[in-house]
Amino acid sequence: MKSFSLRTKITVLAVLIGGVGMVLFAGVMGYVLQKTKMESIDDLLKQQAGSFFAALAEREQPMNWAHDPSLQQLFNVVHSLYSIEIEQPLGTIVYRTRNIRAGNLPLATDDVPLTVHTSGGEARVFQRKMGDVRIRIVADLGPSMETLRTMRTYFAITLPTILGIIALGARWLMRKALKPVEEIATLADKITATRLDQRIPTTKVNDEFGQLTIILNRMMDRLERSFEQSRRFASDASHELKTPLTIISGEVEASLRAGDLPPSAVKTMVNIQEETGRLVHIMEGLLLLSQADAGKFTLGLQPLNLSEFVSEMQEDVEILAHPKNITLDMTVDPGIWVLADSRFLRQVMLNLFDNAIKYNIESGRIEAMLEKRGPFAYFRIGNSGKAITGKDRLRVFDRFYRAEPSRERARGGQGLGLSICAEIIRAHHGTIILVDDSMSGWTTFEFHIPIASQRT
Repeated sequence: MKSFSLRTKITVLAVLIGGVGMVLFAGVMGYVLQKTKMESIDDLLKQQAGSFFAALAEREQPMNWAHDPSLQQLFNVVHSLYSIEIEQPLGTIVYRTRNIRAGNLPLATDDVPLTVHTSGGEARVFQRKMGDVRIRIVADLGPSMETLRTMRTYFAITLPTILGIIALGARWLMRKALKPVEEIATLADKITATRLDQRIPTTKVNDEFGQLTIILNRMMDRLERSFEQSRRFASDASHELKTPLTIISGEVEASLRAGDLPPSAVKTMVNIQEETGRLVHIMEGLLLLSQADAGKFTLGLQPLNLSEFVSEMQEDVEILAHPKNITLDMTVDPGIWVLADSRFLRQVMLNLFDNAIKYNIESGRIEAMLEKRGPFAYFRIGNSGKAITGKDRLRVFDRFYRAEPSRERARGGQGLGLSICAEIIRAHHGTIILVDDSMSGWTTFEFHIPIASQRT
């Protein structure tokens, strides 16, 4: 039942528990009724046997079992309700009602009621001996058993109806009980990094759901404060560090242009220049991400011929891929227009092509394709080389996440490129994904953004 909802699971459980409970209840009630009925019959049989011997003892004359007209008086009402057999002396049948066939009653123990099977069905036999007289009284159990069978039939007929009522009741109750949870889940799902100020409305009812709402709102207060502090720190640090880094880069560049540095110092300055540029790039990425988190990342959207835009990048990419002898195969559908910020969209393209080159093999391949699918423009880029597998696929767009830190550092990566691409594409109302390619030794990324009307 893992794939079923909680409401369905509880409804099924309620029906199962209700069904088992009703079956057990019916079984116990049937047993108790049958036992009570049997005890009642036994009491009547014992009472009638006692009445018979009491009346027999009061007689002054010996009993003529075959012709005495007063015989019926000995039986009171027993004669009309039960079957009777009398022995005198013991072992000799002197009286038997017509509804008992000769020899069809098994021997019983005196004063111990016994259930027997006769030709007419189940019967209850009670026999008692006094002197040389033994009376055997038989009660037909057919009516009692028929009553129990009727009760079982009614129970079997009504059980599905009752279980249906239990299912409907459990369903209704769960819907009513889980409604606050569904409302909490719906509202909580709307809370994102850009909407951390949203809160779940509290109710006047101080029940478990009310307490849960209060706890979740307090948690959101703490998350909002922590997130805002982290975002402000990243933004402020980016702003504060960017200026001194730019100054350092300018000073280093001026020193290199002066041409009066010894060779060892020139090498040091070049390294400083490269590392400073890398830090500036990181600061710019952090600033962009902090703006996106704050919902302040805005684009200058303009109509852009994406087909021409991508085609114009082919020559630059081929130059970058030439040192590793990588072949570029690009297919572009013509006339695809979008509303985009060309500066940021170029950053996405360059990042994807740069990754396709860095993580490729010698004499490898890059395949890129731009096409129109319905209302979207799709761009797909794949490269040969070691595929991204396992948990790395799930975290490839996480910030500062690097599948192979040592190799990333050697290639100049900081783990921000794909995160920045995701934010830029999201700002263009699109999505970027790592395609689940079946080809081994191949990595493919794809993004799509809405198509705009062609500029006239």
